[in-house]
Amino acid sequence: MPKVPSYDVIVIGTGSAGFSAIEAARSLGASVCVIEKDRFGGECPNYACVPSKAILKAAAAYRFMGHAREFGMEIGGRSFDFKKVMNYRQKVVDTITGGGEYGDRYVKILEQHKVDSIIGEASFVDPHTIEVNGKNISGKTIVVATGTVDFIPPIPGLSEIKYWGWKEALAPKRRTKSMAIIGGGPVGCEIAMFYVSFGTRVILLQTAPVVLQREDLEISKLAEEALLKAGVEIHVNVQIQEVISANGGVTGIKIHAAGGPQMLAVETVVVATGKRPNIDSLGLEDAGVTMDKDGRFTTSKDQRTNVKHIFAAGDVDGGLQFTHTAHYEGWIAGNNAALVAKRKRTAPDKRDMRVVPRVTYIDPEVASVGMTETEARNQYKKLLIGRYDVAALGRAVTDNSRFGLIKIIAHPTTRKILGAHMIGERSGEVIHEAAMAMFLGAKIDKLAEMIHAFPTYSEGLKAAAASASLE
Repeated sequence: MPKVPSYDVIVIGTGSAGFSAIEAARSLGASVCVIEKDRFGGECPNYACVPSKAILKAAAAYRFMGHAREFGMEIGGRSFDFKKVMNYRQKVVDTITGGGEYGDRYVKILEQHKVDSIIGEASFVDPHTIEVNGKNISGKTIVVATGTVDFIPPIPGLSEIKYWGWKEALAPKRRTKSMAIIGGGPVGCEIAMFYVSFGTRVILLQTAPVVLQREDLEISKLAEEALLKAGVEIHVNVQIQEVISANGGVTGIKIHAAGGPQMLAVETVVVATGKRPNIDSLGLEDAGVTMDKDGRFTTSKDQRTNVKHIFAAGDVDGGLQFTHTAHYEGWIAGNNAALVAKRKRTAPDKRDMRVVPRVTYIDPEVASVGMTETEARNQYKKLLIGRYDVAALGRAVTDNSRFGLIKIIAHPTTRKILGAHMIGERSGEVIHEAAMAMFLGAKIDKLAEMIHAFPTYSEGLKAAAASASLE
């Protein structure tokens, strides 16, 4: 029998978690083989974060043209070429990935790191053996970083129409005239902002009481206001009863909302209702890996599964589903897998998710870190809360971008920052100052005392901190 190739670490998946695992393992001298069934780099650069931000930038440029008169400029005959917008999207993706069939930039990185790679679908044969393309390879340790697939809700009639997932919505061949988006989370809201900017009738259907329901309630309400102002039609607390394929390329959606039963008619339905681990073809039962009741990995702080030489990292492990947390978890998993494979006695790295900022790229941006007011009140009777209206900032006035709010929550006695939440221009950049203060255990008073440059949006953090009082 031919000898089965053996490695210190096998990494399944090359998204943010997978690549970080590769780099961490190689930094410790471990031999590594990576398996990828699609394009190197995973979802973020090829299909999700990067292309979505590219088209959102294009949409923002088009919206700005519509407001040029407010700055004393006249732009006649404002128009767009949707195909060229999509070409810009692809240009950005190719710049990040290097283009090519599998992502030439990532291919070069793997070569530089002296990592073997296989294109194909991986499946466990036993706890140490992976089958791919009909051949087996063996690993002393294995890192599963296969990401997620869409969760499709069991809505009657949905499976009978050609609906779009988020991938199709971010890379359409043409602009649809009308669209219903099922799901009012970050992905649904960003898709809504893009299409409504180019004149598509957009209906956002949300089962929760507000859009972006994981955000602080004050911020969620302002986000809804911003989307409504942009032209998005929003239904919250909605029950989707049935999807009906009608004549002429129209889809009917039967809903029940606050106003009673309604029938909506649209050209395109987009499903953005969350994700589930991408594990269906892995054969985890043959590796002895067990999952929780929701079909997700249960990983320890060193990213181990219940099988001590098998690690999981990134979206697949059921934790926070962000590119930045996947990168962080992947490094921990790759480092610790290499330690096990090389039999080193060095203490393993452990994840620390106390401070994780996040951003939703609607207009204006929504950003947050730490506890919401509701979450904090579940632990403390009183809170220090500071707020500042973005409209009062000098930079907001000069930019004519005055919509928004900055909110900071702190412990009532220690005065340490528990959370920060904002909606406004450049919130995705400003939030990191609050995150750094939290990471260092700084009191809210320090933010209030520190000199901030004028005019900047970051001044709003200082002002919000200075206004904090017990509530």
